[in-house]
Amino acid sequence: MQSSKVSTKYQVTIPREIRQKIGISAGDIVVFEAQKDKIQIEKLEEFYEKYAGSIKVKEPVKAVKEARERLWE
Repeated sequence: MQSSKVSTKYQVTIPREIRQKIGISAGDIVVFEAQKDKIQIEKLEEFYEKYAGSIKVKEPVKAVKEARERLWE
């Protein structure tokens, strides 16, 4: 298990071995999920692949655009 210190801006550095194992590069977007006393972090592409097709929407392009906008808020 590896650790990282939280900065005064609440930022953390993902250790190199974990970044390499998951395939996270500079500029990638990650998704956060709080689970009791843990935080799960997934690469955005992995998140989309996991949940693709599980949510039915009338206008998929609009739904994806809105989801991306919410991520960047």
